[in-house]
Formats: sequence, structure tokens, C-alpha cells
Amino acid sequence: MRKADAITALVLLAIGSVAIYDSRRHGIFGWGPAGPESGLYPFLLGSGIAVGSLIVLAQVFLRSRRARPDEPFIPPGALKPVLSVGIPAALMVLLTEFVGLYLAAGLYLAVYMRWIGKHRWITVLAVSVLLPFAGYIVFEKWFLIPLPEGSLTSRLRF
Repeated sequence: MRKADAITALVLLAIGSVAIYDSRRHGIFGWGPAGPESGLYPFLLGSGIAVGSLIVLAQVFLRSRRARPDEPFIPPGALKPVLSVGIPAALMVLLTEFVGLYLAAGLYLAVYMRWIGKHRWITVLAVSVLLPFAGYIVFEKWFLIPLPEGSLTSRLRF
């Protein structure tokens, strides 16, 4: 477990460092006469990620001084539940490219609710249709924020 924590912390430290470095590209990361400059939030986000990863690294090294056996990263029997969540989520992201966010989200909800949650079909249908529809109304119609359309469904307009 310590190795996994250390590797994850190092990867996040690299991501935070890149965000801090790249915040300079957006301009001064401070407060200007009109409010926050464009580089402030990327700088703060990168700093938060970097500080958090340094804290995790410090905890890893402090724990390594204690002489107790390390726990496995994935305990026996824990991989199946993780994959049952991760695989449908990855397929939803992939499917979004082709059918758009709303249809992919509806399919994801239906599969996840039926397969993992074992909900009744009427509940599955209601949630997997109404939630993406509500998202469409809120984002596309009220806020006028277009969300990803798929290559197959980009010609459809409601």
C-alpha cells in the first residue's frame, strides 16, 4: 500500500507542478483591479494538488519507519467491485464520443442501476430517461451551455 501511495503522490505532484508552471501562461496569478487574474485559479489548484501530494509523501515516509507489515494495495476479492464501477464508467466516456453525453449518461444510468443496484425496470427507465432530459433542459435550454454531442447524434436538434 505504501508503494501505491507513493507512486500516486508522485504522479499528482507532477500534475500539480505542471499546473503551477502552466498558470504563468495565463498571465499574472494574482488579484488585479478587475478581480482575479486569469492565472490565479490554475495556480491555486496546482498548489493545492502539490501540497496535498507532499503531505501524502510525508505520511508514506513516516509510516515506513514503523516496522509493521504492509497491507496489499488490492485486498483479495476487491478487484471485482472496482472493475464493476470502472468499466461501465470508461465505456460511458467512450460512448459519449459517438452518441453524446445525454444518451451515454442515460445508458450508463440504466446499466449501472440494473446491474449493480438491482433496481426494478420501471425505476431504471424513469431515472435513466428523466435525469439526462433534465440535464438537457438545464444546460442546453436554460443556461445555453452546450455539452458534448456525439458524432452520430450531432445532427439531431430538439
